[in-house]
Amino acid sequence: MEKLFTPIRIGKIELKNRFIMAPMENGMAALGSGDVTDRICTFFKERARHGVAMIMPGSIGVSPEGRGLPTQLSMWEDRHVAEHKKLTDAVHSEGALIGAQIYHAGRQASEAITGLTPLAPSAIPCGLLGNHPKEITKEEMEEVKQKFVRAARISIDAGYDLVEVHFAHGYLLHSFMSTHTNKRTDEYGGSFENRVKYPLEVLKAVIDECKGEVPVQIRVSVDEYVPDGMHFDEVKEVCRLSEELGVDSISLSAGCYDAVEYAIQPMFVPQGFIVPFAEELKKIVKVPVIVAARLNNAKLIEEIVEEDKADIVAIGRGLIADPLLIEKMKNNDLENIRYCIACNQGCIDRVLMGMPAHCMVNPVAGEEADRGLKPAKEDKLIAVVGAGPAGMQAALTAAERGFRVNLYAKDGLKGKMELVATPPEKDTFLMFENYLKDQLAKHKVNVIAKEVKSADDVEGDVIILATGSRQNIPPIKGVDGKNVLLAEEVLEGKPVGKNVVVIGGGLVGTETCKYLGAKGVKTTLVEMLDNIANGIGATFVGHMFAKLAEYGVTVKTGVTVKEITPDAVVLADETIPCDNVVISTGYRPVCDLKEELEKKAPVYVIGDAAKPRRILDATEEAYLTVNAL
Repeated sequence: MEKLFTPIRIGKIELKNRFIMAPMENGMAALGSGDVTDRICTFFKERARHGVAMIMPGSIGVSPEGRGLPTQLSMWEDRHVAEHKKLTDAVHSEGALIGAQIYHAGRQASEAITGLTPLAPSAIPCGLLGNHPKEITKEEMEEVKQKFVRAARISIDAGYDLVEVHFAHGYLLHSFMSTHTNKRTDEYGGSFENRVKYPLEVLKAVIDECKGEVPVQIRVSVDEYVPDGMHFDEVKEVCRLSEELGVDSISLSAGCYDAVEYAIQPMFVPQGFIVPFAEELKKIVKVPVIVAARLNNAKLIEEIVEEDKADIVAIGRGLIADPLLIEKMKNNDLENIRYCIACNQGCIDRVLMGMPAHCMVNPVAGEEADRGLKPAKEDKLIAVVGAGPAGMQAALTAAERGFRVNLYAKDGLKGKMELVATPPEKDTFLMFENYLKDQLAKHKVNVIAKEVKSADDVEGDVIILATGSRQNIPPIKGVDGKNVLLAEEVLEGKPVGKNVVVIGGGLVGTETCKYLGAKGVKTTLVEMLDNIANGIGATFVGHMFAKLAEYGVTVKTGVTVKEITPDAVVLADETIPCDNVVISTGYRPVCDLKEELEKKAPVYVIGDAAKPRRILDATEEAYLTVNAL
């Protein structure tokens, strides 16, 4: 890993190593105003103190109508110099550099957030947002260009070490370059030369403003991943032209909101998929090339830089999951890295709802000021009943605090984690399960392979009940038939026939359909609500629908099941022949032992045993409950 930890120059600045924190949204700026908060300073200070060379704290709006989120940093008024200086001072105090990514969301802003009409090269709504942009006039283009220049000046005055101009992800400057979003008939539309004219004008103006003071880099999508969008051949030329203008480095990403899964890659997008683009671009440009996108493997990160496939790696979610990732790599402490699993539950899903980023695998993320681990003040034996994600996190937190721990694991250290990882493209959940198992062993947690049936089976001064949940059985005539299975039984490998009906279109139901479809089973999904996949995050849901279509899953919504017969499911207006019926109609808590256990010691119910939810909620509740003991 020698090269990873050697310095590199970007223009006039020197990075102490080859790691930067990628500019992903974090939801920690002040709601509405976009001001710097104590939370965002604390969050980035924690990452800065553990070895990252430079932090890019997310997109910074250059104009009120160009902000994409209500919790996003702003930069267009004189007062923003002092606001941002709080952040740059915080990062500098821990020995890292910091760069400002200035951007205008364009058609990917929303009047629902800004109260203003979004501006775009052409009046084409964003499918993800359902908004109503207007075609930007030439006068407005000049005003926006000057706002980029103004933001660059504020960045310099506020102490930023680098300015990055956002050419990626379908935002305003990117949308000018793409035939997917630019249908103009004037000198800024049509040919490639016309489409890149305005973005390069803005870039040149920013470079002129920053010249001699701070370096300028661009972030660009290597491919838009929409059929009529921008692809790598054009992107390479944009990079070459940007270098000619004087850009000091190029940071690579991918996608746009119409292919959002490539911009914020979930677990079904391959690790390091942008790396080949970086390797090819390095043959064309001389400035440093930065690569991002699911770099959640130490050996992959090392290979990228050591084999000269890119000069610098940009890691976002990986440093939310484990702020010590870089230190652990430097110390060859690889087995203790807590990797991001690309579930997007705590980070992107929360940020898109206007909340600060959290993390399924790191319950402290986003709450560093209030959730620090508290050393145990007295010697106690903590009994944890149940070894799913909530139980394992609770046991680990107790052990890390210095308590003695008994973990009662009837079925081994897994709970429902392995079921969650069973459908296609969900296997990275096992990375978290394996991390928890390794850490429990490292901290010498006493794992007891025993089913707890009464208070006599448990020994502890405090009892944490993490016994999970079980599937609901709906009151449908025939639901107890031999041809009826639970979704969990199917995911555990119980065989089904060639024709299956799945009842229930939530997360488990749709994933079960995907699992069956991948095996060639003819599958029909029936759901009483008017839609399916409610609650599935924005970066997953489009892919889910695409996979259901690919596997030929028939979806029927707004229907009620009247009866299950030995060879069919009977709806109000039709009968669907099938070999098996799979039930996926939600979960209910399992906490039957609570009252009896309370006679022995204080009991705290966590995770699905309290209320069935996501793993994110279970691990967070486990950590908070145990840390408060």
